[in-house]
Amino acid sequence: MKIFPYPLCLIISFFCITAFSQQMTIDDSVSLNSLIENTLIQGCVETSNINSQFNGSVNGFSSYGFFERGASDFPFANGIMLSTGRAASGANGQDNTILNEGGNDWLTDPDLESALGITNTLNATSIEFDFVSISNLIEFNYILASEEYFQDFPCNYSDGFAFLIKETGSSQPYRNIAIIPGTNIPVNTNTIHPAITGFCSASYDEYFEGYNLGDTNFNGRTTILSATAEIIPNVSYSIKLIIADQTDKNYDSAVFIEGNSFNATVDLGIDTTTCAESLVLNGDIGNPSATYSWFYNDNLMVGEDQPLINVTQSGSYKIRVEIPLSGSTCVIEDTVEVSLSSTQTANPIPDFQLCDDASMDGIETFDLSTRTNEVLASVPNSTYNISYHYTAGNAINNINPITAPISNTSNNQVIYIRIEDTINGCLAYSSFQLIVNP
Repeated sequence: MKIFPYPLCLIISFFCITAFSQQMTIDDSVSLNSLIENTLIQGCVETSNINSQFNGSVNGFSSYGFFERGASDFPFANGIMLSTGRAASGANGQDNTILNEGGNDWLTDPDLESALGITNTLNATSIEFDFVSISNLIEFNYILASEEYFQDFPCNYSDGFAFLIKETGSSQPYRNIAIIPGTNIPVNTNTIHPAITGFCSASYDEYFEGYNLGDTNFNGRTTILSATAEIIPNVSYSIKLIIADQTDKNYDSAVFIEGNSFNATVDLGIDTTTCAESLVLNGDIGNPSATYSWFYNDNLMVGEDQPLINVTQSGSYKIRVEIPLSGSTCVIEDTVEVSLSSTQTANPIPDFQLCDDASMDGIETFDLSTRTNEVLASVPNSTYNISYHYTAGNAINNINPITAPISNTSNNQVIYIRIEDTINGCLAYSSFQLIVNP
């Protein structure tokens, strides 16, 4: 049981809620259909069968609602929120008491427990609907907030939370897409939190925004996260947005989903810098009804009407995809910055210094391969071929590499280095001196 007998303000590394910043507002009277069709969905997606089988109505209040940022600093301008307690208690004026709303007769959604492999959840709020998208990718943005961000609770407890998706009517299990980026780990207070001194180390704390930020009444929250799913265009999918208390009704949690962020998406990837002379951009959304237009630095590229394009110039590239939908035209776009044939730079490499022997002739034997780790440290992390040369021309032309230990021919002799990235072809050049100290 998460029952903590001590007062909220403690003299260890946790502080009472003293934030007096502006708060968002939460309206729990907006209809469920309006929340999904007018707030969450942004065109290019058709919805049906919107319902909520599990929510706070069994205890006489609404556990979902519409939020607006107003004058607060909350990252989203508006959207929908789902809570394990009364939705309106999450904001609408500062409340420093712990949110523990909901009774034991408010049960759970079994699909949540099945998908996450957990038991003993209750006070579940789930919203589900079917949708059809024109694209092969859907995405929406969200933030998890919780009273569980308190004391050492993130080390030991977490409320249940998932966004579940599957093809409508499929016998396959739901798939959770509310996961930590680059992993299959579900997002919750136990998987995202800072180090808690004396209790547990940090867990993916780069996704933790902070404690008691003041714009809601929850003790802490994550940064903005994105849930994405690859789908088949024009095929119906069922999705469930679910949050529930774990073990008992204490210490409520909520998820805030950005308005108009549930949308069909075309993704050209991240901005790219490469030493290659050309790059293929792929804007294919997998829909045979789609038409494509490409723009270079905001100018239409005449004749470029395919989903793939081979670019040979650095600059800004935008794809515009148009698809007929319900008697009108749906449009989605994405833009990427491309930098081609860039020359990589290397940080300075310390000179290679040895002490002279008893002959005092200023000549020593240098094993250049012992400098490779310092060369690698001078360039971005990647995979490289490194070669050492007597002249800059040999390094540039990649000829006559030095492959064995050498004796210097003069004191303060320069050695030239060719550093070639085997992944993207980037080249960097550097040098150091061979110095024999008396």
